Amino acid sequence: MADTPPPAELLGKIYALAGARDWDAVAQCMHPDLVIHEAPSLPFGGTYEGRDALQTVAGAMYGQWPEAKVEIHDITGGKDWAVVVLSLTINSTKTGEPFTQTLCEAGRFEDGLLIEHRIHYYDTAQIAAEAS
Repeated sequence: MADTPPPAELLGKIYALAGARDWDAVAQCMHPDLVIHEAPSLPFGGTYEGRDALQTVAGAMYGQWPEAKVEIHDITGGKDWAVVVLSLTINSTKTGEPFTQTLCEAGRFEDGLLIEHRIHYYDTAQIAAEAS
């Protein structure tokens, strides 16, 4: 679509809506065939599908770490894809000590809607080891 905002702007909007927990508005930004990929080695790893997939992924992650904090550093993009660079600070469920990881999350858009999202952690082994 010629008047569709660029992917970086769309992904920024999605993160703002998700941060506000406005899941109805988030769902409106999602393609009905949305697929989200989390690393399979994580406690909440796997493939999530459908317009409510982001809410489901967030619920799984915050279910593991209710006090998780996300800090967005940058969002950039091209014609179909956008990437967000963020820090995720969580408390180990084993030690209670906080630790931070950098993530890059890549989203692909079709007709102005998020259709694919891939979440890349710096160290999935550390995330899995610190989980309960």
